Amino acid sequence: MGYLDSGQGQPDDSDVVLFGSARQRRRRSWLPAVLLGILTATAIGVAIGASNQHPSGRPARPAKKVPAQFTVTYTGNRMLGVTADWLLFARGNQYLVSIQPSVGRTDRTLVPPIESNNPEVALLVSADEVVVRSFDAVPGYVDHDGDPAAPLTGILAPGIPGPLLPGPDPSQAWVMVGSPGSSRLLLVGLDGRTTGTSIRLPPGGLPATAVSDGRGYVLMLTSAHRLYDAGPNWYRQVPIPVLAVGPARWLAEVCRRQRCRDVVINPATGSERTLPGPALPDSAFAWPSLGVTSPDGSVAALQVFAPSGSGGSVALRLIDLRSGASTRVAVRMPPSPGYQTMVWSPDSRWLFVAAARGRLEVVDGKTGQIVSLGDLRLPAISQVAIRDAP
Repeated sequence: MGYLDSGQGQPDDSDVVLFGSARQRRRRSWLPAVLLGILTATAIGVAIGASNQHPSGRPARPAKKVPAQFTVTYTGNRMLGVTADWLLFARGNQYLVSIQPSVGRTDRTLVPPIESNNPEVALLVSADEVVVRSFDAVPGYVDHDGDPAAPLTGILAPGIPGPLLPGPDPSQAWVMVGSPGSSRLLLVGLDGRTTGTSIRLPPGGLPATAVSDGRGYVLMLTSAHRLYDAGPNWYRQVPIPVLAVGPARWLAEVCRRQRCRDVVINPATGSERTLPGPALPDSAFAWPSLGVTSPDGSVAALQVFAPSGSGGSVALRLIDLRSGASTRVAVRMPPSPGYQTMVWSPDSRWLFVAAARGRLEVVDGKTGQIVSLGDLRLPAISQVAIRDAP
C-alpha cells in the first residue's frame, strides 16, 4: 500500500541557506502571491458551483453511496478465546458475513437478495464456498471465498422447488426431484452435478416435508404422519416428534401407554435412553424448524413456544441430555421459527443464534449466559452456519 505525499515540496534554491556561505536569504514580495491565491480560489469556487448545478439550473442531488462489494475488518483481539480456525457464517438479505474468532477477522460480502418470502432457505457451507438457495423455485447463489456471488448452476439452478439439505460431505447436498408419486432425493455437488447416489421415498405416502437429520442424511415426515430417517438404500421409522438433531444425539419424545417421556436417541444405532423428569410441553414442538444438539451430544438447544393466548412469544432453552435439566436463555427469538437459526461451535462450547431483529447472539453452552463478541457491528442476519477448521 502506498502512502500519500504530505503536500510539502522541496523549497526553492533561492530560499536555501547553505552553511558556510555568505549568501543571505532573499525576501519575496507577498502581494502577488496573495492576489494569485484569491483569483485561484475564486475560480475553483465557480467551478465547484457549476458542477453542482443540474442542467435545469437546480442543485444536483448528491451521489448515492454504493455499499462495498467486499470488506474485511480486524478487531485486533481473539474472540471467545477460540484457537481453532473454524468460521461462523451469518446470512442476511443483503450480506453474507464470515467471522473467524481465532484471529478476530470479519468478512462482509454484498450478495443478491432471495426473491421469495419463504423462510425455508438453505445455507450450505463447504471448504471454500457457500451456497444459498430458497426452497421455492427462485434463483440462489454461490459465494466462492473472496469472489462476488454467482448464480447456481446445474440442477441447483432455479426451476425445481423443494428442499436442499446438507449431504454426508460438506461439498454435497440432497435435492428433491421428480413428479408427485415418483419423487426422490438426489445427492449432488454444490456445483449442481449429480453423483449417481439417491434416496428412495419411504412407504406411507408422499413426504409432507423433509429436513436434515444432523448427520448428512434426511428426516422425512410423510402424509400418513410417519417419520423416517433415510439414506441411500435404507430407511427406518423413528419416534414422532423429534425435537432436536445433531451428529451424535437426537432429542425426541416417546409416548407409551398414555405417558410421554423425553428420550435421547443415538442416530447411528437407534438406541434410546430416557431422560429423567417430565417431558417437555407440546409448545416445544417446532417441526420442521428443529432444535440442534451439540456435536458432542451433551446439550440440545430448542425454540419453545408459549401457549396460545399468552402473546405467542418464543423462548430459547438448553436441555442437558444427561440429566434432563432445562435452562432458559435470555435471548429474544424471532416470532416465527426460521430455518438454520442456531448452530453450535465445533467444540460444543458456543451456541450462535440468529435472534429477533436480526441480531447475532452468542450463548455459553455450559452456563446458558449470553456472551459478547465485542465491538462487532453486523448487518441484520437470519441464518447461521459453521465451517469446521481444515
